[in-house]
Amino acid sequence: MLKCTACPGGASLEMRIHQPIATAAAFTLTALTALLGCSAGRDSATRVTAAVYHVSPSGNDADPGTADQPWRTIQHAADIAGPGDTLLVHAGTYAEDVRFQRSGTSGAPIAFQTAPTERVIVRSLQPDQGASHLRLTGFRVRGYRIWGVTLIGDNQDVILSRLNVSGGEGGIHFTDGYSGEPPAHGPVTDILVEDCSVHDVRYTGIDATPGPCLRTVFRRVESYGNGLVGQSSFGADGIGIERGQDVTVEDCFVHDNGGDGIDLNSRDRTGGVGAIIVRGNVVARNHLQGIKLWSGGRMERNVVWGQGINPIMIGAYDCRAEVLHNAVAYNMWDAAYSARDYAATFGYPEQAGAAPRVRLVMRNNIWAFNTGPAVGSPTGIYFGPRVQLLDERRNVFHSRADGEIQAAFLGDRWFSRADIRNGTWAAVSGHGQDDLAVNPLFVSGWPSVDLHLRPASPALGRGAY
Repeated sequence: MLKCTACPGGASLEMRIHQPIATAAAFTLTALTALLGCSAGRDSATRVTAAVYHVSPSGNDADPGTADQPWRTIQHAADIAGPGDTLLVHAGTYAEDVRFQRSGTSGAPIAFQTAPTERVIVRSLQPDQGASHLRLTGFRVRGYRIWGVTLIGDNQDVILSRLNVSGGEGGIHFTDGYSGEPPAHGPVTDILVEDCSVHDVRYTGIDATPGPCLRTVFRRVESYGNGLVGQSSFGADGIGIERGQDVTVEDCFVHDNGGDGIDLNSRDRTGGVGAIIVRGNVVARNHLQGIKLWSGGRMERNVVWGQGINPIMIGAYDCRAEVLHNAVAYNMWDAAYSARDYAATFGYPEQAGAAPRVRLVMRNNIWAFNTGPAVGSPTGIYFGPRVQLLDERRNVFHSRADGEIQAAFLGDRWFSRADIRNGTWAAVSGHGQDDLAVNPLFVSGWPSVDLHLRPASPALGRGAY
């Protein structure tokens, strides 16, 4: 699908339409100086002291923006705010598509935040090209058509915190342009998305098409219920980043989406991008795949259960990957949206030409109970023909008794649960030290899945908890 991010409340994603947005009436320098009580305008070399301004539905944009005489619109505040200022927005519904064109500085960002304990609803938020050093905190974003929150490109040092975004065709979007092409307005850099909820949108919850996202962190984000309208789609992910470097997704809850859970670097085809970390997440009941690291990275202490197909896909392109202390179990169990598939694939040769070369470290993971009886017979994991095991040990396998591991790099040989127990896998692969092929004894299985281990578990010290 062609994606447009220039118009937060505007045309369909199937079109790329750029429409000028009318700006607020311009202040004269004299009027602005009087309004702010200073001897110099906002853009002069002499900077006024950072101020706190107020916005309320009962206010007036002609007033000074104080607590007693607040402004009426968030857009008016955005047009005036300067480095170091804080804009407190009070309870109410603001039918505004707010565009942020002004920037703070690295030491004095501009903060737009809801007043403590007050519920604020706004239609959409968009830092325009180059708008940087911004903090957007506490808003509920509702009633938009396309994207609720958009960073159009060339944005730096932006924090999105405690936002609740729902409705429309997508939730939060980074960069502008078409899939697989350079961004129309540049990348986004030094972005933090934390303590946000994105849910019940038509397609992807959080999306960066075409990217890239550089030095970007998603922390304690919940993304759910996205892309459930109509047939499940690979364009209906919880978090999807086409291109990026130094991207971290940690402590997030990504669940019940119509597509994949976490999908990173699908268009970084040269492979081996730097510092991709997926850590401490719960990824559950997504209708397609769970965690996808196309160009490798580090996947650590994630809980992955209830996906519709292959829950883990790592290495579509040449890369290095580390898979450490994850629990991957009870995937492909819900017959309403599941199909029998591998429990994980590493270096699967999906693309035309040579299979990807994946250098893999895999330790202390649990792979168990993948593919349930309502969907098909159990399934194990797959290593592609150009996988190089750098270090594989202390993993637990308990999905498919006659084929826990399929190793294409060893002549497409299958290894059973007995082969792991009796040392055949270790002897042939040169790895497998302290691997187990036993029931890990989770606290509970399907459908009330809890992948903590019981006190008597033989797998203690492995898995995600």
